[in-house]
Formats: sequence, C-alpha cells, structure tokens
Amino acid sequence: MKHLFPIPSWVYDTVIYQIFPDRFFIGKGKTVEDKRHLYEKRGGKIEKWGISPKRSNDGSHVKIFYGGDLWGISEKIEYLKDLGVNAIYLTPIFMAQSNHKYDTMDYFKVDPQFGGLKALKNLINNLHNNNMKLILDGVFNHVGKEHVLFRKALKGSKKYRNMFVFYENHYRGWWGTRSLPELVLEETVVKEYISKILWKYLELGIDGWRLDCGQDLGPEMNRFITAKVKEFSSEKYVVSELWTYPSYWSMVDGIMNYHFRENVISYLNDKNPNCGFYIEKAYKETENIHACWNMLDSHDSERLSTVLRDKFQRKAAVLLQFTYPGVPVIYYGTEIGIDGGNDPECRKTMEWDRKKWDNELREFYKKLIYLRKREPALRYGGFELLSNEPLIFMRKSQMVLDNIIVYVNKNDKEIEMVVNVPDGRILSGTEFVDLLSEEKFYVSGGTLKLYMKGRSFGVLKINNKIVRNYDQYKRIR
Repeated sequence: MKHLFPIPSWVYDTVIYQIFPDRFFIGKGKTVEDKRHLYEKRGGKIEKWGISPKRSNDGSHVKIFYGGDLWGISEKIEYLKDLGVNAIYLTPIFMAQSNHKYDTMDYFKVDPQFGGLKALKNLINNLHNNNMKLILDGVFNHVGKEHVLFRKALKGSKKYRNMFVFYENHYRGWWGTRSLPELVLEETVVKEYISKILWKYLELGIDGWRLDCGQDLGPEMNRFITAKVKEFSSEKYVVSELWTYPSYWSMVDGIMNYHFRENVISYLNDKNPNCGFYIEKAYKETENIHACWNMLDSHDSERLSTVLRDKFQRKAAVLLQFTYPGVPVIYYGTEIGIDGGNDPECRKTMEWDRKKWDNELREFYKKLIYLRKREPALRYGGFELLSNEPLIFMRKSQMVLDNIIVYVNKNDKEIEMVVNVPDGRILSGTEFVDLLSEEKFYVSGGTLKLYMKGRSFGVLKINNKIVRNYDQYKRIR
C-alpha cells in the first residue's frame, strides 16, 4: 500500500524518549505527600518514590500514585540532552481517574496531578528552546466511564448518546471493560470531537500524536486522524500503536514496531534462527519503515533488563535498535538498567541516584545515539542483509563512503567468514573500521573478510585512505 502522507523531515534525525509521567520526576521541589490532596480527592492513594508497583487482583494498583508531573520532566531536560535524545513521547496527560490516564475524563483538561495546562505550556516551551520535540498520546478509541460526555449520555442526553454503543442493559466497552466505553468512530459528531482535540494541542505547539489502540481505530480512522493532523502541518508526526507486522499501515507516518522487538529478543534468546530474513522482509514490504518506532520495551511490555538479563545480549539488542531502519525509542530508565515485569512492574519510578545506575550501559546508549546522529546511513539509508547467522547487514547510503556494515555474533565461538558487499562502488583494498572498537577489516573483489570474536558486535564504516595524494574514490561517490 502506497504511503499517503509526507513523513516530517525531522523524524529521520530523531531519537525518542518515552516517559510515563507519574513515575519520572516530581517538580518544583515537592514530594508526593505535598500533592496528596490531588490524588485522594479522586479516590487515589499515594506511594513513596522507589517502592516497586505491584499488581492487585481487584485492579486497585491503577489508583496508586507516585507524584511525577510535567514540571518534573521540564526540570530534567538537561539529563535528556546529555543522553542525546531530541524528542519525548508522553503517555496520556489528560484528566483521568487512573495513574496511566487511558481512561480519559476530559481531553480538554491537562490533569492537575501533572501540573495542568500551565505545566504543559512550560514543557513545550522548554523543549522547543532546547531543539526537542513533544509527542502526546491520543486515546480516541474509548474514554473513561467518568468522561464528561459519557456521563451525559448515560443520563439520556440524545445529543451525546449516539457517540457510544448502548445495549438494553449495558454498553460496549473496550475488550468488554465497563470502565472504558468505546466511541462510535463512524459518527460525524465523534470525528468532529476528535478533530477539535487534535488541533487544540497542535495549536499549543506539540509536534505529533501517538494513537492508542491503532487496531481498534481501524485503517479508516487512522487515515482520518493523520489527514487532520497533516491539514494542520505536514511537519507534524502521527504514529499508531499496532502490535502487527509493520506493512499495510501506510496511512500513518509509522507504527510502534513491536514486530522488530519480538524478532530481536527471540533471536538473542536463541529462539529465532531466521531473524535476519524476517527483518529484511519487513523492511522491503514496509514503505514507511524509516518513521516506524524501533521498540525494545515500553509501559505495555516487560523491560529489556528483565527479558535479557545478560549484558551482552542487552547491548546487542540496543545496537540493533539504533542500526535498523526506523526511529529508536528509549523507555525511561532502560538506559540505566531499570528492570520490571509486565504492567504495572514495568512502570517503576525513575532512579535518580547515580550510584545505582548502570553507567556502562548509559554510556553505550550515548555512543549509539551519537553515531546515529552522525551517520547518514543509520538515519535514512537502505537495508541489505549480508548474512542471516551471524547477523550481518549493510545500511546503504547515497554516498558510498557513508555506507555502514553492522554485525552481531551472539555465539561463544570466534567466527571468520567472508561476506559479499553488494555495492559496486566499493573498491578492492578499501578499509572498514569498527566505529566502536577501531578494529579494521578489508575488502577484496567485492567481498569483506570479517573476524568476529565470540559474543561481539560491530558498526563498520569505510576509512578512505589517501596515499601520497592518491584518492581511489576521487571519481566514485
């Protein structure tokens, strides 16, 4: 399916940091105790920072709050700049009962628990002043049962009743959940309502929307929302939450590429011998792959440190995240080694005690972010699989000297092998240098001889040696 809308130009140069606002940082020097009234007046309970969240059988864990807010995120922009990210994606920030805010009460109110509209405006301004973008979470398939318009519909208001599906004794909820009544997306009044929400926050200055429950929205609503956003500006970004094979969904700028996650993690866990073939096929069949999100974990999955306990495996996954076509998305705290199982364990509070950080891992992230920003091939180059196992591929660039070759040898044994280099511009005798280790490899007759240590990886780039003023690439670019 042909991609329908222009991908924003800035997306190719972007590394995104995902934040679950309640768990990142409390701003203005406050503690959750200072904000107790904001939660308790809506039936919530507070918890001390650092106490791990636990699932409760009655679902009450969604009403446990730690106090993080938008003021706090704004105060940590320097941390994010130091890491190297240049965009933030926030899970929902609108008025809602729960800590996750996927049960919206009012889209036109930024939740006071997060600092309200004033805190959002402050965050947008501070991010833009630091050349960073902001992406908000749009939950448009369903609302919370306390939503202002749903409450009116329940009371019999004909004006709002057709926005929802009512049966004789109940109504339709997302996956049958009564706390999350679904909107009737085909209704003109619903489309107009969603359009007003989209534009309100675009006018405030946000840079894009992530669409919750993309499969429930369906192709037509994904297309409608993207069209409305692009009507505002072609430079605004729309990504849909889809846990599918990434092709087909070309009516949005990109999807959350969990397909990439599943392939990479299963490959490193020795359960997927054909990872290379699969991700190559996905690349070839997904027209908007460069705008899809390369996910390794999120608020809806186990954290990377939990599914890959081994440090080498974890680094290899991150390496692939930053070298495969797409936009890398770092889930807050993953860069310092925070672990956690499925929801809500993956929603721990951010650790701000540097003594408890995995600083080696964080430095590795910083190095890869730097390389991605510096190397054109990693941002918008093509993808050609050179070997399925060990996994070796080329990020092919318009300029031959920008080409990148990536390898991952997850085996214990050292491997020596020759791979074809499918680019007739690459000349015999050319030296490739590993940008991580500075090891050198050489091309002979369109092939590259690789020596790969056990449990190793590399990011190789051409080093064009000019000998006595002779440049063999003088007419080859």
